[in-house]
Amino acid sequence: MILKSPVTGKIPKISKSAFIAPTAVILGDVTIEAGANIWYGAVLRGDLCGIHIGKNTSIQDNAVLHSELNTECWVGDNIIVGHKATVHGPCRVGSNSMIGIDSVVLQGTEIGEGVLLGAGAVARNQIPKLSLMVGVPAKKKRDLDETFMETAKEDALHYVEIAQQYISQGMNHPGVEKYWYD
Repeated sequence: MILKSPVTGKIPKISKSAFIAPTAVILGDVTIEAGANIWYGAVLRGDLCGIHIGKNTSIQDNAVLHSELNTECWVGDNIIVGHKATVHGPCRVGSNSMIGIDSVVLQGTEIGEGVLLGAGAVARNQIPKLSLMVGVPAKKKRDLDETFMETAKEDALHYVEIAQQYISQGMNHPGVEKYWYD
C-alpha cells in the first residue's frame, strides 16, 4: 500500500525509476530516489516523521523503517538494508554501506560511509566510516578498506538491475504512478 499520512497529510514521493513491490507499505513523508527498490513486506512508515531512501538503495523483504515524531530516518545512496532489518530514527546511514539481515539501527545512530553492520547486530551512537560492526551491542571488529565501498555499491546496483526486470514485466506496485516525482 502507498498511503497519505493520516497524521500529517503528507504523501510519499517516489522516483519513476524506483521499484516498489506490491506488498510493501509506503506511508506518509517518504522520499524514494532513482533506482531504489523496496521489496516484499517492507514497511516505510513516515506517518510521524520523514524517511529518505537514497539512489540505488535496496530495502529488502520485511525491513521496517520509522522514526520518532518530527525527526528523520535518512538512508543514503547504494545501500542494502537486509531482510527483516529495523532502522529506527532519528538516524543516518551513510552511503555505500550494508545493514545486515535481522540487524537493528537504533534512534540516535549515525553510521558513516562504507560500514558493514553484521547480521543480527544492534547499532547505537556513532559508527565510524569503513567499519565492520558485529554483535549486541555492535562493536567494531575491524577496519574495512576503500574497496568495500565499491563492493557495496556494486551489490546495490545488482538489485537495481533485478528491480528493473520486475518493472519491465509490469510487477511494480499498482498505482505507484500517482506518487512519481520525476
